Amino acid sequence: MITRTNPILAMLALISLLPILALAAPDEMSGIVTYVVDGNTFDLRVEKTDPRILYEIERVRLADVDSPEMSTPEGEPAKAFTTEYLLGKTVWLDIDNRSVDGRDMYDRLIAVVYLEDAIISTNTSIMSKETALDYFRLMAGDEPEHVNVFINLTHPFNRILVDSGYAVINDFTNNEFVPSDWWAEGVSQSESGQMADTTEGQFVGSTQSNKYHYPSCVWAEKILPQNRIWFSSSEDARLAGYVPCGVCKPP
Repeated sequence: MITRTNPILAMLALISLLPILALAAPDEMSGIVTYVVDGNTFDLRVEKTDPRILYEIERVRLADVDSPEMSTPEGEPAKAFTTEYLLGKTVWLDIDNRSVDGRDMYDRLIAVVYLEDAIISTNTSIMSKETALDYFRLMAGDEPEHVNVFINLTHPFNRILVDSGYAVINDFTNNEFVPSDWWAEGVSQSESGQMADTTEGQFVGSTQSNKYHYPSCVWAEKILPQNRIWFSSSEDARLAGYVPCGVCKPP
């Protein structure tokens, strides 16, 4: 007996496979974040696997960024930021290819991490992945060929964490990643540093972030000299696109 495929069921099946259609290259593995250890470390329940994956739940360490230790006052806010951003979300990993099995000495996967930024569009509307199922239940006559599926990935979460002020760059040379690539393709870390204004002022920021600080701030002290940019006033910092640090709270 010949049966005709229900177009709605076919589309729902397509939606369930959306991560496979991700357009960005960093798709070596994916999974759902189940627990956040600190600002730069979390546990992942593996969905799309990779030959280097050993466990159902893998611990992931963000490559080339350092968040404050949990023993410091800044540790909890950094963890809270990462928890709000990642917990329960599907993320995609670009695992380091230089280290043994993509892991550090603590058996954590070293990776650049991306979040899904999915939309589904038809000739009449654009919707998020979360509302797509409801849409197709309502639009029973919509054929799959009338629907386009796109999945983009966000900027690296490694970058997002630095931009937020909850991490600083620590470019380890024993992995494959070049953090400056997260901001501007083809611009090296040293070239980024050369663009900074090294004249001291009332407030300091980093060419690798959008926060400005009092020079005495714990985060200001972590900015590499070649990445520092100085502002004579908070107005100058804001005009340059910078926002106040949430720790030292400059005006």
